[in-house]
Amino acid sequence: MDVRNVIKNQEKIYNMLKNTIKEDRLSHAYLFYGEEGTGKKEMAYALSCLLYGDDSFSKETSKNILNNNFINVTYIGVLEGKKMISKEQIEALQEDFSKTSLVEGIRIYIIDGIDTASLSAQNSLLKFIEDPQNKTKTLGIFIANEKSMVVSTIISRCILIPFLPIPEEKSIEMLRNDGLDELDSALVVNLTNNIDEAKNIIASESYKEVKELFLEFLSLETDKELVLFYINTLKVFQDSNNLVMLLKFILLFLQQVAHYKEDQSNLILTPLYDKIKTYSLKYSNKIEDKIELILELFDMLKYNVLAKNVFHELILKYLK
Repeated sequence: MDVRNVIKNQEKIYNMLKNTIKEDRLSHAYLFYGEEGTGKKEMAYALSCLLYGDDSFSKETSKNILNNNFINVTYIGVLEGKKMISKEQIEALQEDFSKTSLVEGIRIYIIDGIDTASLSAQNSLLKFIEDPQNKTKTLGIFIANEKSMVVSTIISRCILIPFLPIPEEKSIEMLRNDGLDELDSALVVNLTNNIDEAKNIIASESYKEVKELFLEFLSLETDKELVLFYINTLKVFQDSNNLVMLLKFILLFLQQVAHYKEDQSNLILTPLYDKIKTYSLKYSNKIEDKIELILELFDMLKYNVLAKNVFHELILKYLK
């Protein structure tokens, strides 16, 4: 869990929480909400470490907290194979907190995906938030991607902390600092905001294959080459996930070409600078049309058109 990188990118939130503890103004419940990959879960663990007196995240207690091996910090997330947090998970939490802990200090529960929980599961939390059944000081940290899916009675009991998206440049910098390739870093942040997920994507065979085919696609200059590309890669792009990845890469590239026409600085696809420059000259008046085509293809996928048919449309119209 990369807590330190999240703190760098959400420094205002971290400092606010740190000052809240210092000034003894800690609430009994917080709702962290915002897009996936903005560091909400990591910040929940960072706050837990702070409450046990460690802002370096290096002490034994913090190591145990970060490894989900500390008795006074309980994490609940959506179980593997499930789509939502269940009422049974909430009831198990309440049962656990009804017992006295063997370790002194604040008891913390983190519910990751509160916006997925059923109405009955969320309602069962209400009394627990206010009265956790024993005299030990308790803190609830709720994590949601969609605040609108959290019942208003929970929202009203929490301090609300919105997490803004991490700028692409910062995400790329984080990946580069971890030793990842510059082009991979720029491409993958177009697929996810989550740094850990980005690393997993880059390591996957499907990403590697689609990336190579994307670079090949950019070199195609004739209808004949496009047809051969279609024949040779149809099996790959019958998979809608692979096709979405390809389309996102193409769209990012075209947007960089459009940006290059206005301002030749601050490109994120710098390893493809020569290709961007060439495209800008060759397709000067067609870049917007190509961007519009890619957006139309995304719409087709959204309306459940078969991936192979969408891929065919790409091949048919891209060089027109």
